[in-house]
Amino acid sequence: MKRYTRRAVLGAGGAGLAGALAGCSGVLGGTSGTDTREIDTVAATGSPGESVAIRPEGRAALLDFFGTWCAPCKPQMAHLRTVDEQFSDLHLLSITWEEDRGAVADFWREYEGTWPVALDPEVRTGERYGVRRIPTLLVLAPDGTETWRHVGLAAADTIAREVERAIEAG
Repeated sequence: MKRYTRRAVLGAGGAGLAGALAGCSGVLGGTSGTDTREIDTVAATGSPGESVAIRPEGRAALLDFFGTWCAPCKPQMAHLRTVDEQFSDLHLLSITWEEDRGAVADFWREYEGTWPVALDPEVRTGERYGVRRIPTLLVLAPDGTETWRHVGLAAADTIAREVERAIEAG
């Protein structure tokens, strides 16, 4: 019987953890766009429960593609809240491909979401922006140009730096 060294076992475990933190598995592809269409939101804290623009004209936007079941998405909520508090002129929108409004509202309450959260079970927005895995963050300049994309957990200071860059690109 082959014996595994502690280093080999820890290395394999570390590689698995790195894969999990890099992003949960997702679906589909597409192209980036300057989408100003609307999407329905869930009625939850900070979320109006009505349609909002995916990317309002003339404003920088941070799109957060997430899942309530996704491990890295949970700590990401605190990072997004920090960024949202720093930029009053930023349009932050979280988008999930799930269908269960109740589960999303419960997640939003538990992880203290304070900005709009939208359901997109047909994955149209994910296709439009070429999102294949979650969590994925997209920063869009006010003209709709994608200035940054990140798959996996991102630090609040990194997100804030990229949002600032997009706002300055104006």
